[in-house]
Amino acid sequence: MRAIFKRSMTGASVFLGLLAFLSGRSVAAQTVPANQAVSTSGSPAYGTTDYTITAIAGLGFTPGGSGIVYNTSGSLARAVSAAGGQFFSALDIPAGAVIDFIGFNNLNDGTPNVMAVHLWSRSPDGVVTPLYSLDNTPHASWATDINPVPLGLLWQGNQGQTPILEMEIAPSSGTQYFASVEVWWKRSVSPAPATASFNDVPTDHPFFQFIEALKASGITGGCNTAPPLYCPDTPVTRGQMAVFITRTFHLQ
Repeated sequence: MRAIFKRSMTGASVFLGLLAFLSGRSVAAQTVPANQAVSTSGSPAYGTTDYTITAIAGLGFTPGGSGIVYNTSGSLARAVSAAGGQFFSALDIPAGAVIDFIGFNNLNDGTPNVMAVHLWSRSPDGVVTPLYSLDNTPHASWATDINPVPLGLLWQGNQGQTPILEMEIAPSSGTQYFASVEVWWKRSVSPAPATASFNDVPTDHPFFQFIEALKASGITGGCNTAPPLYCPDTPVTRGQMAVFITRTFHLQ
């Protein structure tokens, strides 16, 4: 495979509780047996330590050219001929997601490094930047190859940037199969700004980063506008909490 840079409460306490609820070169892969392969959870994880698993079926990947020979196997996977080929899919993750694991469920002909999943970042000016790459291990039965050590890869999601997944199949003597790609990510709290937004929450305040993250997310505008105040020690009413939660989860 090609070489690539190779996954009653006070205002302060209630907001920290909310954030805790909200606040995701080729390498050797580890193999997860098919009957232990992970799947997307029924609901997203909102903590900064809990994973959301985004899974994309192999059938959702688009071939990179019209001359690639492939079909759908009986197990509803992409079956790629010995000539190989490249397949692409967009990846839907939010800005601030920390990617720790990337894996792909596959069945190969026992050849190591004949398949690889690549993560790319595409900018609006057409520049494509490699972020991560993982090769397969040899196994002639269905299994998931996944990196053994967390990546800690922060997707900053700058304006116009798009994350793209690629499945690359090298030419070989046999047919290769891939059924899905999974991305394990968790949320993060944005870094604190250099200057304070509220007069009563200076940069050395113990909750400064978290309060600024709430403001930047549009969840709160503070308790006063002129001068700008947050009132970190003021009790929060049930009505105010309804606003915070509704804005956080975009409830209708």
